[in-house]
Amino acid sequence: MELSSIQHIDSSQIADFKADIFITTVGFETRSTTVARMFERISCKKIALEKRNCIKEFSYLENISYFGEQGFEIFRVESEVPDVDAILNTLTGEQINVLIDCTSMSPNWYYEFFRWFYENQDRDGRVCMRIVYTMASYVRQPGSHKVKEISEFLHEEIKPANGKKTALVLGLGQENNISESIYKIINPDLLYLFYADPPVEKRFVEKVFVNNHKLINSVPIRNLVAYPIRNGQAIYQSLIDTILPLRDEYSIVLIPQGPKIFSVVTMLVHMGYPDIKISYPVFKKPPAADRLPKDEPVVLDILFEGED
Repeated sequence: MELSSIQHIDSSQIADFKADIFITTVGFETRSTTVARMFERISCKKIALEKRNCIKEFSYLENISYFGEQGFEIFRVESEVPDVDAILNTLTGEQINVLIDCTSMSPNWYYEFFRWFYENQDRDGRVCMRIVYTMASYVRQPGSHKVKEISEFLHEEIKPANGKKTALVLGLGQENNISESIYKIINPDLLYLFYADPPVEKRFVEKVFVNNHKLINSVPIRNLVAYPIRNGQAIYQSLIDTILPLRDEYSIVLIPQGPKIFSVVTMLVHMGYPDIKISYPVFKKPPAADRLPKDEPVVLDILFEGED
């Protein structure tokens, strides 16, 4: 199927969606059940994915109990990614509506759901995937973390760069020294910095600027790109506008730090332009922390259409 459109949906219309299947993740954070509580009256197949080695602290017990009471099938993921075939293969019809709560999902999980439809060339009709993400209240990140390496996310075979220069499109997080370390490891010829503004809370953008000031001061102002965290469609367009003029001359590396909606949109950009490489920094994970929901969720509708 082809990725046909990406559309921002106002949060007031979040529940105006008749899903054929609702997929979420058990999670240990308080915010993990926020979207499910908005769709309690929905009548469809419900699946709550659970990691094999999930953290069973904080709100985990309350969450798994809630999902069970609400009729969710707890689907334990034994490998790196869910068995997407087993979850989605039973869906039939000319119009299929899939609701995905990516709040507690790993990036490789929601990418697998995107890829399943995108690479399913034999499927006709339309698939509308509503992606919902619950933002978190500000949590101070304790201490500092050292980047050990940069890891390619998809490990796909990408054609050699043929002597092209490297352009790094880097999402800025609030952590101190992380972005600067990434920059030093990749050592790109060209750098673009993306950050959320307005963010969920003012403290986020303050931390971004304070903890990344040296890197921010090193780039031209035109290479410092603010994106609206609540509008995934606008984020997608901003990335496309930045990347397309560079592709002939540069090999592009995209590192989607920052709010998860930026990572979600990054995956969609890669699907349309597979020569763009997605990577992530590898470092010791900080201690787990519960995060409370903040404001209304971000909502994005993705339309896949068959080639008939």
